[in-house]
Amino acid sequence: MTEMTRRILLLSATVFGAGFLAACTSSPRQREDTPSSAPTIPAPVQTDGSGLAPRGELYGVDIYNTQHVADELRYIEENIQPLTDGDPKRILITGSTAGVGQFAAAYFLRRGHTVVAHARNAQREADVRRDLPGLEAVVVGDLLNLEETQALAEQISALGAFDVIIHNAGEYGLPNEQILNANSLSPYLLTAVVDAPREQMMYLTSDLHLSGDLKLDELRSGGTNVNYNDSKLHMATLATGVARRRPLLRVNAVAPGWVPTLMGVHNGPYAPDDLRESYMTLVLLTEDTYPGGQVTGQFLFQRKPETRVHPAVHDPESQDALLSAFAERTKVSLS
Repeated sequence: MTEMTRRILLLSATVFGAGFLAACTSSPRQREDTPSSAPTIPAPVQTDGSGLAPRGELYGVDIYNTQHVADELRYIEENIQPLTDGDPKRILITGSTAGVGQFAAAYFLRRGHTVVAHARNAQREADVRRDLPGLEAVVVGDLLNLEETQALAEQISALGAFDVIIHNAGEYGLPNEQILNANSLSPYLLTAVVDAPREQMMYLTSDLHLSGDLKLDELRSGGTNVNYNDSKLHMATLATGVARRRPLLRVNAVAPGWVPTLMGVHNGPYAPDDLRESYMTLVLLTEDTYPGGQVTGQFLFQRKPETRVHPAVHDPESQDALLSAFAERTKVSLS
């Protein structure tokens, strides 16, 4: 599939309702080197006092992951080897109980990095603790609720400094007010409240940002008319704005593509982008092996700079206006 064909498919999906969370999704192609089914291990009962047991079999197929995701997680478990050169990192990944966030967490664990996951609630915490037993910790908070986001920021801060923070969490198909909270205001709040990591941050975005609008007046006025595409433009512009405000920190926007996670196939089974590539850019950036060396302030797709980007993303005035609108809306300024 050519790049232009992929673009047409993705942008057409906006009109017909089939385009999905490119920031949390993966490809329908079955890899020859990927097992055809997830392992069938009975779910153990939690012993941490929550009283919750993980749901379903390992990796929660048809509950919070697709079979494609489970197959890829099994591939990671069986094939990824520990880091032999370079320093292990301490990494926080929001939205890491399924899909692209879980891929990244699983991969980093296999490489020997220290990983803190984020779950929206206690049930998802139980699921991810079973799926990824090597986690250092799991922080819990639903980004749909800004009060929970503030409490989540306190949990994260209490854990100490991170080398890398990946803002992966996102929602699709919900009312605009919830999209605004989860995809725009919560990532901004976490950026503003939590201490910056030592090395870099990444924000997951989407090609669908091309048809988004910053909706600055909506943000300032307390309105909620912010759709998914608008929120992905927010994330890309937030990334480049933070990169400019914090020049000692590497900050990039990353589009993983339209891939067959549960969210990605919610409106249909066809998702054209490469599943493994959905998380490899995050890996290369984190491990400082990105082609061409260290980068910041970029919009990246599958290991290289994206060529079609909304003008606001790289415009300093738009970046500053968005940061100002976020600060006005949340009453929290970015230091």
